[in-house]
Amino acid sequence: MASVNSLVLCVAYTLFLVFGGLIFKFLEYEVVDRVHITEPPEWTRLKDLALQEDPPADEDQLLSLAPWLPRACSALSSSTVNALVTRGSQAEAVMEVEAACPHLHYENVTQEVVYAWSFIDALYFSMTVTTTIGYGHLTPKSSWSRIVCILYSLVGIPLTGMLLAWTSNFFGDKLLQLFKSRLSDERQQSHTFIAAATVIYITLGFVVFIFLPAALLSSLEGWSYLTAVYYSYITLTTIGFGDYVTGNEFKGTNLYVYQIGVIMWIIVGLGYWVMVANFITKALASKRLTTSMKRRAEEMKKLMQQVGIKNHDPAFLRQHSKATINLMLQLSNVLAVQDKGNGGTEEMEEVVSGTPDTVTTGPSSPSASFPTLSPGGIPGISALFGAGLSHNTPLSHLMGPLRREDHGEKKNTEEYTEVTVRYKS
Repeated sequence: MASVNSLVLCVAYTLFLVFGGLIFKFLEYEVVDRVHITEPPEWTRLKDLALQEDPPADEDQLLSLAPWLPRACSALSSSTVNALVTRGSQAEAVMEVEAACPHLHYENVTQEVVYAWSFIDALYFSMTVTTTIGYGHLTPKSSWSRIVCILYSLVGIPLTGMLLAWTSNFFGDKLLQLFKSRLSDERQQSHTFIAAATVIYITLGFVVFIFLPAALLSSLEGWSYLTAVYYSYITLTTIGFGDYVTGNEFKGTNLYVYQIGVIMWIIVGLGYWVMVANFITKALASKRLTTSMKRRAEEMKKLMQQVGIKNHDPAFLRQHSKATINLMLQLSNVLAVQDKGNGGTEEMEEVVSGTPDTVTTGPSSPSASFPTLSPGGIPGISALFGAGLSHNTPLSHLMGPLRREDHGEKKNTEEYTEVTVRYKS
């Protein structure tokens, strides 16, 4: 099921990039005026010879074409024709001829739609938007293109985040299997392991995703190796200055294959560096959590010792969580005893005996009396649950047997504890 979801995510991201490439290609267009000139070839040749800066090599050709002009346009004067073949006045003569004889120079102006970006350029731009690299060598010019860019990024950036999260989890699962199989959980939580794994991951990332691609980019783009390393690092950290971009030396099909390869390298490389960042974050968080849990376990152990349960491992909390809650409920009920007499005092005494039927009384009272327990006394856990527990219920019935593991040996012990309350007026 996980592999199917991953495949669907990759296909969805690919289609999203293709959609962006198509829509940005057709949005980034401009209308250009195309001027088509129609004129007789004789006039074109005569005009070219007359407008040359240097005298033509064959002046006889110019003189031979000059008689054709009065026949083609009878409105021309002989002085205009002579000025056309006389050095120094040809430019003015050409303008006079075209003004007097418009049929010799006819201009047809048409408007054409020109797409400034190719599909691969628009696809590359879509990738820079969704990954937040933003080189800046391609930017939307039209108003509609800018509006679509905003909407496209709102969807594309979270989708890219999902893809990078999956890629980072893939790398993390593969790389951490080695450590998990060879190291214990305690070793994996140590600062030494976290530091060593971080150094290994960063070194591996630089070699595979920066140094080796830089060697290939250096040969393909004609850059120096240092420039290629600089470009790789700036790209994979999403800094994206845009001073260097790929694809300048390719055209046609080679450009498509090359740019698609660059896009795949960027996506996979970003996923790897996200994995490194997640590993460091999770490792440090896990270390803090483990330390906090141990500290809280030690505090609870001291609390249990204060109420009479001694020498039990902190694992008791995990193994007997229900019994611990019952114990705290019982203690809260004991604290909730109220004095219903006239200014009398209350005194609690905890007696531990070998049998559940033994009750010990103090010297000030010949017998022990048990007042009704009420949740309305000192606020405690019992205030949440009510006084549903009997005051004379042995703690052993609430807690059950306590288990302790000592050097791999399991020992079961039972502590029968009876809590009695003596009310002294």
